[in-house]
Amino acid sequence: MLVPLARKKHLLCSRLLPACHKLMFPKKLKLFYETKGSFTIEASLVLPMILLSTISLLFLALYVYQTSSAFQNAGVAADRAAFIWDNSKKDAVTGDYSIHQDDGLYWRLHSDSMSDLFRFLIPNKAAQISLPVSSPGSDTGPEGKMQKVGATLSSDWSGMMRYQNSGFSREVVVNLEKPFRSPHFMVKKLDNHVVSEASAQVVDPVETIRLIDLTRSFIQEIQGRIKPSAALATMVEPKSVPEPAVVITNHESAANYLRTLVNGKEQTLEVNASTKRVVDALDANKVAHQAYYSFNEAQLRNVQMPKDAGLLKEGSQVTGVVWHFFKLSKQDKVKLSNGLRQELERQGIVVVIHE
Repeated sequence: MLVPLARKKHLLCSRLLPACHKLMFPKKLKLFYETKGSFTIEASLVLPMILLSTISLLFLALYVYQTSSAFQNAGVAADRAAFIWDNSKKDAVTGDYSIHQDDGLYWRLHSDSMSDLFRFLIPNKAAQISLPVSSPGSDTGPEGKMQKVGATLSSDWSGMMRYQNSGFSREVVVNLEKPFRSPHFMVKKLDNHVVSEASAQVVDPVETIRLIDLTRSFIQEIQGRIKPSAALATMVEPKSVPEPAVVITNHESAANYLRTLVNGKEQTLEVNASTKRVVDALDANKVAHQAYYSFNEAQLRNVQMPKDAGLLKEGSQVTGVVWHFFKLSKQDKVKLSNGLRQELERQGIVVVIHE
């Protein structure tokens, strides 16, 4: 029977290939070309890589989540502080307050870090608190408002809250951080702390509208009241000699000058059943003015300041307290420390320097 040519070639190759394979690949190299167990070897190499990659992705997702949570908490705290800034009686979360609860008309003078405006002349540290806060404070100043908002944050967060008054710009800044633990092989890739910072501007629409209305009303009242020629006539040199300046040499002369300045009278007020306070000059608006010529800061901080702070907190006898410091005749300036000045402002006491 005749066999086709293609069939003959196939039979010939099938007989020659095994012989050639034996010559080229001895039995000793058979192990390298064995396919049994290859899946197990590949799995033992690939599976750890897949496992490490999965764990890395999980911790990366946790890190991103913690970072987002930090920014969200910091932003909410800054917004809440800015919202309740015009009234320390507001609820830190809802902003609710009674219509009869407020900080008074002049809180921007004594409870809003007005000394920050002069930090280019006098070194002044911004008002700040540390986080976490265990309980909200009762102070109506910047620290008390920030403590009220800080108490709403979880104790897991640490950091600080800071407030600075720049006149046209009033800003609350919140810094939060929390430890983050990652696997040893990812320590160099991820930070060991989650850090965030957020700020919010304090706006006061009621006060802005009040100032605009006052300005508009004032301009309309004075417009056309005086002519340019009459204004120039008022700038003529006076013929009379002005009275000499008042010379302050002791506390009595300072108190007399103060009573004349504010048109006030000396009054004795009762702080409590066992403590009384002698006010140098109490004016018609029930603002207590106190003169200091020679003083001891420790005595002011431990004795006088608690009395006036008590009068302010009681609120029925005085509506405000102003301390007037006069320089000694042998000195060029009043030697008052920045620490005492800031403590007085936090207590709601206005400081006036006479030099």
